[in-house]
Amino acid sequence: MNFSIIRRRGILRPAVSLKNINIMDHNAENCLASCRIESMDKHAAENLVPGLSVPLNVAFHMPEALNVHSQYYLEALYLACQNSVAEMLNLGVAPRELNFYKTSVGSLLEFAGEYNAVVICLGARAAFLPEFSGILPLRTCRGVVTHMQLSDNFREEYPQHSPSILSDAWIAVQGPRDLYLGSTWEWRSANYSRNVPTVEASEALEELLLKGSVIYPAISNWTVREAVAGLRAMPPLTPHGSLPILGCVDNVTGRNHACKYWVFTGLGSRGLFYHAWLGKLMAQAVLSRSEHSIPSELLLWKQKMKQ
Repeated sequence: MNFSIIRRRGILRPAVSLKNINIMDHNAENCLASCRIESMDKHAAENLVPGLSVPLNVAFHMPEALNVHSQYYLEALYLACQNSVAEMLNLGVAPRELNFYKTSVGSLLEFAGEYNAVVICLGARAAFLPEFSGILPLRTCRGVVTHMQLSDNFREEYPQHSPSILSDAWIAVQGPRDLYLGSTWEWRSANYSRNVPTVEASEALEELLLKGSVIYPAISNWTVREAVAGLRAMPPLTPHGSLPILGCVDNVTGRNHACKYWVFTGLGSRGLFYHAWLGKLMAQAVLSRSEHSIPSELLLWKQKMKQ
C-alpha cells in the first residue's frame, strides 16, 4: 500500500464545560496504560498547539490516539483478508475464496438459497431494507464535514507535530495547511448523499467555524476546499450508553433459518473504536451459528423488537 492509514498521532481535548471535565477526569483515572489521557493546564496545552484557546484552563491530551483515514483502513482490512486467504493456501489448508461483488440489493430474500450466512453491515442504509422497516432502533443523523486549506496570504501554518483537536467541533489535521473541520448534526435525516448543495455547505461552514473558533481562533484564516456529507447510524440510548446493534435476525425474513441472517450496525460516529473487536465477535457468532460470543448488552435491542 502506497498510502498511510494514520493521518496524525495525538488528540487534544480542551474542556468547554464542567461536564467535559468530570467525564475526562474519570476517563484519565481509569484509562489503559496503552492509551494515556493526560490532564494539563492552559499553558501546557498552548505549548502543544500554539494559538489554542482553553476556556476553562484545563485540557486533556491523548498522545497515543490516532487520526485514521477510514477509507484507507477499510481497504487495508480487505487486503489483509486477501493475504490471509493466500497464506492459508500456502499452508495447505482447505481452499478458501474471497470475492468482492458490487450490486444493488432490494431485499434480503434475494440471498435466499445462495449463501450459508448473510451479515448486513450497511450502516444507516440497513434501515432502508424492507425487512427492517420500523424495526431497527437506529437514530439517523446527517453530518457535513468541510475540507479546509490555509489561505495563501497567511504564513502561520499548523505545527507539524501538534495533535488534532476534539471539541464541539473537531479538527483533524492532515498537514501544515490542510485539515478537516467537522461535523454538523442533522437528526432524523434520511439524506445519505455525499454531495452537499451550496446552501447546506454555507450553513454548515458557518456553524462549524463558530464552534471551531472557540478553541482554535485561527480557523477563521482557513478557507473551504470542499464539503462532504454522510448519514450516521446512531444506536439507541440505553442505561449502558449508546451501544452498537448486533445479532441474528432470521425472524425478519419470515422464514425458518438456523442463524443465517445477521445485522451489524449502529456503531455511531466513532465506529472504528468498535470495528475490529466487534467484527471478530460477529465472525465467531456467524461461524458457530450462535449469539453466545456477542455481549448481552448488544442484544438488548432485540427484546424491544419482540414486544
